Amino acid sequence: MKKNYFIAIAVAALMLAGPVAQALASDISFSGQIRPRLETRNHDFDDDTGMNTFWQTRVRLNATVKANDQVGAFIQLQSVGIWGLDNKGGTDSNRGTRAAQGGAGDEASDSLDDVGLHQAYLTIKNLYGTGFDLKMGRQEVVIDGHRLYGHTGWTNGAQTNDALRLTHAAGNHNISYTFIKGLEEAILATQDGNTGVDQGDNSDVNHHILHASTEGVLGGSLSGIFVLYDDGGGAQNTIGDEWYTIGARQKGKLGGLDYRVEFYHQFGDACGDACGTYAYTTETDGDSVDRDAQMFGIRVGKTFKNVSMSPTITLWYDFLSGTDDSDVTNGDYSTFDTIQDTGHKFYGFMDLYLARNGAKEGRLGLQDFAIKTKMSPREGWLLKADWHQFWTDVDLSENATIAALDLKNGTGTVAPGTATDWSKDLGNELDITLVHKYNSNAKIVFGYSHYWNSALFSATNPLQLQAGADTNVEGDDSDWAYVMVDTKF
Repeated sequence: MKKNYFIAIAVAALMLAGPVAQALASDISFSGQIRPRLETRNHDFDDDTGMNTFWQTRVRLNATVKANDQVGAFIQLQSVGIWGLDNKGGTDSNRGTRAAQGGAGDEASDSLDDVGLHQAYLTIKNLYGTGFDLKMGRQEVVIDGHRLYGHTGWTNGAQTNDALRLTHAAGNHNISYTFIKGLEEAILATQDGNTGVDQGDNSDVNHHILHASTEGVLGGSLSGIFVLYDDGGGAQNTIGDEWYTIGARQKGKLGGLDYRVEFYHQFGDACGDACGTYAYTTETDGDSVDRDAQMFGIRVGKTFKNVSMSPTITLWYDFLSGTDDSDVTNGDYSTFDTIQDTGHKFYGFMDLYLARNGAKEGRLGLQDFAIKTKMSPREGWLLKADWHQFWTDVDLSENATIAALDLKNGTGTVAPGTATDWSKDLGNELDITLVHKYNSNAKIVFGYSHYWNSALFSATNPLQLQAGADTNVEGDDSDWAYVMVDTKF
């Protein structure tokens, strides 16, 4: 019996559960989302190749349950994919879960089986009278505007975690503890696939997050965060890592200006990131490679409410530290790890800098200065334009060891221009977005972006990293456009 038949039964049972649930729960409601998006881009930075055009889609069905005043639950089914794409590895690239040409032997294609469980968690208020609320299960973890932990909502699948959250709110204070099971590797199969090796917790990855915030500070809120990222090592990493992130964030409004200032410092072990990347000459096994990285961000904006179209202008600067030759010599790793941030929100909409370990900028660090504007040309319409200038933190010209590792493509060939006096310039990006609130349930979003390439970006991002080829980027610019219809019900 085909999988989609079971899925149909499951969805039907969920939809029919309403009358039965009334006897078991005081409140149950359904909601959902359908979000198709047409995209076109030349993401290989080569003007000799054509645009790649495709449709993405996300479909969600949500069930929210209030069993009583203390206990509740949320379940979210999700289907994501690209129209016409074989998601399950069929023999024909046009045949599979979203194929439209028909099944084998010219039969109708009915193989759609890509529905999965995106979120499923329970909630208990005032657990054991402690004042802490419990949220337990698969969930989207969002902390402080998606800076270190976010749901990456722009991407089709979005980020979820198997997690437990305890939150206590009183007055103008809020404190929470979040545990995320990032990786469970209790049993690792051997190469023959017939037996397994019990690794215990040696290969597990766990996140422990303490977060606290206070409202009413400098016209806004002050928050602090402490993260323990515990990578046990084991078969996945013979040397385990324990490293920490500590930081603070202040956001608010003063003197008619919207502002945000934040700083984070990372310390602890770094072998999991660094040992396979750089040759640490002072270390025998990489066990004592130390993490020492920083991130700083500031934003200041002003909205002119008494002016036609109510324009807003915002100045934005982010700094993420990178690793240089002296770090390698001293056994340090200084590239900031953004953990689970929503990079799409921060570092340009073309998503060229999403790698959490800084790989897309050669682990040289990232600086982003942006000017962001928005205005409402008419009721229900919002026009936004963002301009970014990107630089690295580390100057490749002054770091021969790093350059020898970074300026290569997938075949090991040294990239062109290795003798160049590199600047820190990674290029510029312009993002233009037009949002139309079509009605209370639907909005239509139009977007266009252009990236002006640089020699450094071309050298540290060979074409194979951008589009799966094995030659270097020629230095051309890149364009991207999309139309998205986001309907929620």
